[in-house]
Amino acid sequence: MEILMLIVDKLELLQENPFKYPREKLKNRSDKYGNPMFSIEVTGDIRILYSVDSKNCMVFIWEIGSHKDVYGRD
Repeated sequence: MEILMLIVDKLELLQENPFKYPREKLKNRSDKYGNPMFSIEVTGDIRILYSVDSKNCMVFIWEIGSHKDVYGRD
């Protein structure tokens, strides 16, 4: 339950301002609309992968999971 609350907290931060908080821009990765993909850390192992459509003020959440699952590697 604690991890779920941490995820919700991060999602609320992204809703507020997706560019204000520390994030990692993923190299050579974009969403299906051509927007760059970003990763934000929830815990040491849990990440949220997302993209931002600045023109339409939308944040797309693509995946939430362990580092290994979201990046497809260790």
